[in-house]
This record gives sequence, C-alpha cells and structure tokens, in this order.
Amino acid sequence: MRTAIKVERTNCCVFNNSLNRDIASLGGVYGVNIDNYRNEVTVDHTDEVDFSEIFLKLKENGYNPLDEGKYGKAGYSKTDYDGLFQE
Repeated sequence: MRTAIKVERTNCCVFNNSLNRDIASLGGVYGVNIDNYRNEVTVDHTDEVDFSEIFLKLKENGYNPLDEGKYGKAGYSKTDYDGLFQE
C-alpha cells in the first residue's frame, strides 16, 4: 500500500536521508520517498503501519504534516493523535 502525506514544507535534501531512515525503521514501512517540490512524503507500507509513529517522526524532523487526522488505524480518533503533536 502507498500513502502520500502532504507536509507544510520539506527540508533540504541533506536532511531527507535521516528522515528516510527514521520512518523506514518503523514496523510495517518498507519504503519512503520525500518529494521536496511537491511537499509530500510517500510511504510504502503494510496494513499494520502505525501512522501516529510516522507523524511523530515527521514532527521530530521538522516537518509539519497536514490533515494528519485522516490517517490511522480503525479505532484511532483525532484525539489519540493530539498529544503527539503539541509543540
């Protein structure tokens, strides 16, 4: 499965390698691509991926994901994510 996550901005290409490694190390993720021109992070993953972990990694690396409330497993609600994204 492939999911494209829009982000507010992307960093310079130099920083993409560390984010690629961080996200790729998560359970259920087998590929990551960061498109600096489209401000988009594409994640290839299984159905078991935990999007809250992906969004946490994005935030830790200075990316601001847009519409994060629409991603996630069944049973998760937007309030489950709220505590992860406070500055």
